Amino acid sequence: MITLILVIHIVVSVCLILIVLLQVGKGASLSGLFGGGSGGEAIFGGGGGDVFMKRLTVIFAILFLFTSLTLTIISVRRPLSTIIYKEPAVPGAVPEEAEKAAPEAPPAKPETPQLPEPVQPK
Repeated sequence: MITLILVIHIVVSVCLILIVLLQVGKGASLSGLFGGGSGGEAIFGGGGGDVFMKRLTVIFAILFLFTSLTLTIISVRRPLSTIIYKEPAVPGAVPEEAEKAAPEAPPAKPETPQLPEPVQPK
């Protein structure tokens, strides 16, 4: 289910980007690069292209918002899969294989320097 919503979200995102870039703005727009120019609006009728593109933008923006919220809700409700929350091992426990492989070594004695005895005044 999450894969389907994620695919829809990506398609809606790409479509929304393209629709916004193809809209006619105050300055030069991307629609002029693809041969749209002044004759591109005749497809939708006289002046109808602006209204159609604005409605299409609103529809895809609502779809984008819906898929974003759905993915967020699903990810919050999903249980975490991490090793941080697992039970810790018993401290000091050594696996049996490690005991057999490592021979026991005598504990090292810490070397403390011997200080000379203090001189007693006479």
